[in-house]
Amino acid sequence: MKFSIVDIETTGGSAKKHAITEVAIIQIEDGKEVDRYETLINPNVLIPPRITDITGITNEMVADAPEFHEVANEIWKRTHDRVFVAHNVNFDFGFIREQFSMLGAHWRPKRLCTVRLSRKLIPNLYSYSLGKIADQLGEQIDDRHRAMGDCAFTAKLFLKLMKLDQEDHISFSLNARSREGTLPPLLNRDRFEQLPSSMGVYIFKGPKGKVLYVGKANDLKKRVSEHFRGNTHTGFKNRFAEKIEDLDWIVCPNELIALLTEANEIKRHWPPYNRMMKRVTLNWGIYRYTDQNGYHRFSIGRVGKWDRPEHSFRSRMDAQIRLEFLCKRYTLCARYCGLQELVGACSEEVHGKCNKACIGEEQPPSYNERFEEALGELRHTDKTMLITGKGFTEKECSVVLIESGRYKGHGMVPDHIDLHILTEVKEFIETGYDDQDIQAVILSHLSRTANADEVIVL
Repeated sequence: MKFSIVDIETTGGSAKKHAITEVAIIQIEDGKEVDRYETLINPNVLIPPRITDITGITNEMVADAPEFHEVANEIWKRTHDRVFVAHNVNFDFGFIREQFSMLGAHWRPKRLCTVRLSRKLIPNLYSYSLGKIADQLGEQIDDRHRAMGDCAFTAKLFLKLMKLDQEDHISFSLNARSREGTLPPLLNRDRFEQLPSSMGVYIFKGPKGKVLYVGKANDLKKRVSEHFRGNTHTGFKNRFAEKIEDLDWIVCPNELIALLTEANEIKRHWPPYNRMMKRVTLNWGIYRYTDQNGYHRFSIGRVGKWDRPEHSFRSRMDAQIRLEFLCKRYTLCARYCGLQELVGACSEEVHGKCNKACIGEEQPPSYNERFEEALGELRHTDKTMLITGKGFTEKECSVVLIESGRYKGHGMVPDHIDLHILTEVKEFIETGYDDQDIQAVILSHLSRTANADEVIVL
């Protein structure tokens, strides 16, 4: 089998935003080194001083160096039909693949990660960074943080790993189904394989069990694998993947429970790599007013600092969906709900039945009576209610408890429990956080639920 050991230096951590400044390639065949290649590369951008401090590569050094496209053929012929080997392979692989992609070339060699192989074949080291491995093996890396210096030690390490590989881990890793080439370098593959293909919440953990990221998935195994397919190569993602040492998950019976679980875990751990749900702002509201003819009306608008809408939503679409539901359920006029702009009778094909208040055939008193019922459902802020949903089995259901307008938690309630007896239901409720983000999740769900039986007002 033919291998190419590769190391690169770059201007930063993102293959999309940064560029390569140096490449080194050592070819290995039949357990022996057969060729070396190295070159500086002009990145056509300035090298940040902090990068120069690490690598020693200056802007003056690369000013007259070839650009990537000028050495692309040399790199191609030394790598495309060989196994691409690197320490934390997805970093080097991602940069080179991005450069070939910009040239219109489909470069996809198989890849091996010496971090993952070292963890398997040299267990119990205190660290698997290249420099720390060298220290623990009593070796020294010449020209550390230069491409050929690091590449030469990676090649030496790989030859050692080949000799230690008595159980054919290398061949197994090259099988696409093993996912060894795409998983984070420090994550145990067996842990990944235990992931179920169920709806739920996944939790990535770093050193000492610190929670790095929390996400929700309809299919846990599929979604987690998508994180590591290498379709994007940002510095953010590379730093993130390099820190993942373990993962955990919580299986959920339905969408609402999964969303609430995700939000609760984010509030509990405040993961550094969760950019969403740091704060959700409810920017759109449903307002009420009475027109000059005495009809009560709804409208949708932005929520200002001092505004007091009847209900707030994350988006105009959420507000509109909620109004459409109330309009149909209470036989309201689509025009008077702000859902139809055309003058004249409402379009019943689009918005459901209308008693023609819009053209004066229904008088304000009877229309307003139904409007107030709809308004009462919209204003659930002071209500105590249960939102029910699918459970894990047919003998239970999920229950979300809203008490006096505040989210109290959720749980699985057996079917022999009377859901109208709150004290009994509470025995199965696990307490949860409540804030604007949680309220936004619940409001969004209520805006979309078409089954009134899912909501029990107590």
